[in-house]
Amino acid sequence: MQRVQPKQMLAKIISGGQTGADQAAWRAAAAHDVPTAGWMPQGFLTEAGPRPEFARSFGAVEMPSASWSLRSRRNVQDSEGTLWFGETTTSGALATVSACQEFGKPCLPIDPCAEFEPSHVADWILQNQIKVLNVAGNRESSEPGIGARVEQFMGRVLQLLGHVQQQ
Repeated sequence: MQRVQPKQMLAKIISGGQTGADQAAWRAAAAHDVPTAGWMPQGFLTEAGPRPEFARSFGAVEMPSASWSLRSRRNVQDSEGTLWFGETTTSGALATVSACQEFGKPCLPIDPCAEFEPSHVADWILQNQIKVLNVAGNRESSEPGIGARVEQFMGRVLQLLGHVQQQ
């Protein structure tokens, strides 16, 4: 694994708490002692059903609306940059990228067919001086296995930034 000279560590990782990429980012953050948060639709809805206790354990807050697009916008707004994992032509990806453009926030889409290394993402975080990172992406049902891949990938990114994995 290529080493990046960290100039800063992440202060927080936020996500919308959906199955797949979102929850994987929270798990990777927790494993490296990085605080987590994020906004979730009313009822703490995920495709696996309501998960209020799980979501609250990661610092998630319930939106007053069940709208996933409002949740996505709020997470983009509350971050300094967004990673999108998965297919980039979905309505979720388009809404997230659009919100990043609207709020003038850097966004790095990571398409499953692209050749991305954790060092590329760590460099991007450093170059953009991101301390609060929003991580979003495809659901587990639309891209089986994305959760495990994102969790491992984000773990490597966090290590490159100087975060130590907790035992």
